[in-house]
Formats: sequence, C-alpha cells, structure tokens
Amino acid sequence: MVLNKALEFMLNEAIRLDERQGADFKPLEDKVISLTLNDLGTTSHLLFTAYGVSVQSDLQGEADAVIETSLGSLLAFPQTNELKGVVFHGDETLAEQFVHALNSLEIDWEEHLSHYTGDLIAFKIGHAARTVLQTKQAVKQQSGDTLKEYLQFEINALPTQSQVQRFNRQVGQISEAVNELELRIDKLLQSAKAATQ
Repeated sequence: MVLNKALEFMLNEAIRLDERQGADFKPLEDKVISLTLNDLGTTSHLLFTAYGVSVQSDLQGEADAVIETSLGSLLAFPQTNELKGVVFHGDETLAEQFVHALNSLEIDWEEHLSHYTGDLIAFKIGHAARTVLQTKQAVKQQSGDTLKEYLQFEINALPTQSQVQRFNRQVGQISEAVNELELRIDKLLQSAKAATQ
C-alpha cells in the first residue's frame, strides 16, 4: 500500500534527521501501534525496532495500542502539535508515548539544507519559512479575535466572560432558593401530617 510506504519513509527520515535521533521512540521498541485513519477506512500497523519503523497493512496477532484519528489531523500534526478527534485503545500510555515522540521531533532543516545549498541560502530559506509561519499564526489569531468580538458585541450571539460569571452566580442563587423552598415545603407537609394524626 502506497500510504504505508510513504508513512514508513517519513517516520524513518524524521527520526534520522531528528537532533536527538528519535530518542523518545526508544520506549516503543518491540511494540506495535495500529494507526486507523477513520476518514480513509484504513489501518496501518507500525512495528518499532532498534533499526527503525516498519509499516505494514496486515498484522498477525494484536497491536499493543491502537490510535484512531483522521488523515487531515495527521497531516496537520506538524503545525498543530495535536491529533484532533483522536481515540486510544489498548495500552493508552504507549499510544500517548507515540504521540509525545512525534511531537518531540526536532529537525534543524536549515542545517540539513545547507549541505545542498550552502549556509547563506539555507538561512534565507529558513528565515522566509519562519516568517510565513509567524504571519500565518498572527493572521489566524487576529481572525479568531475578530470573530469572537463580532459574535460577542455586534450580534450578541456569544456571551462575554463577565456575562457567563453573572449567569453562573444567578444559577447558584436560584439553586439555593429552590433548596430552601424544598425544605420549607417538607416542614409544612410534616406539620400538616402531624396535625391530621
């Protein structure tokens, strides 16, 4: 399967280029993690050894841990550092270790690129890439803030923090009043019952 070969190549290359040589993958040695991409309906089995990662379509026996997510979430992981809509089965600690190991990969792209282009060009490419990522993050943050302000103040569709706190206080006050009323009703019922006996 093409996806498995691509996944195997990317994982092994990332570990090879990692500044710590994939040290956080060590606890996964001799373990099998099955990665199910629900939107594609496929499952890849990742076998970790001291020599790298092997990705297979079929597995004899059971995986130590199963991770369910989507291809979109997996592709976005390098930017977001989180797998959205993820579900763990089996050894959840092992599954979390895998996600942590992926998240801890540190690749100095400028250093590796400099072997092919020279230091100056690699630095300029790296600087341009960082600028694009920072601009993208700033635009995303600004868009989120603008949408939040629009929903809160322009169309009043989203409450502000103080409105939520006031609502919570009012709910607490009503709850206390209902409890007091319940106690008074219970006392009245007991008094009425005692009077009829």
